[in-house]
Amino acid sequence: MQIPRSLVLKLAALALLVAAGTASVAAPAAAAPAETGASAPGAPATASAADPASTRVLPLREALSLAERYNPGLRLAALQMEVARTARQAAPAGAPALAPLAAAYLQAQYGLTIPTEAITSQAVGQQATYAYEQAVAQYQTARQQVRAGALQAYVEWQKAVATVEAQRAALARTQTQLANVEAAVAVGSAAPYDLLQVQTALAGQEAALAGAEAMEQGARSALGQVIGVPLAPDVQPEPLALSATEVALPDDLDALIDRAIRRRPDLREAAVQLAGRRQQSGLATDGGAAAEVQAASTYGMALAQARAEITRAWLAARGSLEELKAREKAVEMAREALRLAELRYDAGIATWVEVQSASAAALEAEAGRIQAAANLLVRMMELSHAVGDG
Repeated sequence: MQIPRSLVLKLAALALLVAAGTASVAAPAAAAPAETGASAPGAPATASAADPASTRVLPLREALSLAERYNPGLRLAALQMEVARTARQAAPAGAPALAPLAAAYLQAQYGLTIPTEAITSQAVGQQATYAYEQAVAQYQTARQQVRAGALQAYVEWQKAVATVEAQRAALARTQTQLANVEAAVAVGSAAPYDLLQVQTALAGQEAALAGAEAMEQGARSALGQVIGVPLAPDVQPEPLALSATEVALPDDLDALIDRAIRRRPDLREAAVQLAGRRQQSGLATDGGAAAEVQAASTYGMALAQARAEITRAWLAARGSLEELKAREKAVEMAREALRLAELRYDAGIATWVEVQSASAAALEAEAGRIQAAANLLVRMMELSHAVGDG
């Protein structure tokens, strides 16, 4: 029978208590993320980044840093990693006193009979090292998840702010058109029906702007929840000004997969588990070989899943890049069509319906470009996450 992973951790804890006494119990407190220059966890985390009068922008890098500092789940993973680190450091010193104690514990709790001579100083030290390596891998996995969630929320916030700006620009354009139509109706060169249409369009855009502003507040709140602290009301994200010409995606898919094998924390954790199972097979009375085969199978499945995730993310990023190129071209064409429609209306050879139709098309094209840019940012993040870089 093999020794369960939970039992291995308990053995390391026993070693810690025997070797280091109660003084080591306070060690996990040192694992809390550093808070140099930061406010208390309950205070707005953006104070240091956004309060100076010179800028009210929260950069993406700062948002990710705040998420790593304040996210509760990541702080817990850091504490667990520090506990495993302390156990690894204390394990060799506690090994001579651990063997008889461990044998009695295994017999009482699990009905296992393991020769005390099998639990050597080297074996205990290796198990503590594997436990620590696994805790490190779990922390890195949690860190990636937190960063991915923060980046997704940040991009949604950027998209919401860009949508608000586009709606405000459309509203300002319609307000200008309203003034022009009012003047034209006053001199008899435009029909009152045109004025009614402009007023209706203006009311619709005011409602759309109110909805966009509400979405922006929701996106701001969502990012604050991921980070772990609320954002100041006057803080804004970096502009969503991504252009297709600025993006250079890697062409070599095989090179990305090779890099992922070295960098992905889940693959590292699976490899550590495999090494741990191989070492445990020397301690268990039976079932050790089967546990080793199972761990090898788990590592193989993790590697296959990583390959599939990288391939999907790479293809999705390339598709999003092509979509952004098409959306940017559509925006250029829509803006030119609106310019010509306004010129035709001013010259008296087009109706207000044509102008409004062109204006709506331009706004729709800009919304499509914003969405495509946000999608590309997310796809690039997913690719980086799949490779193990983020």
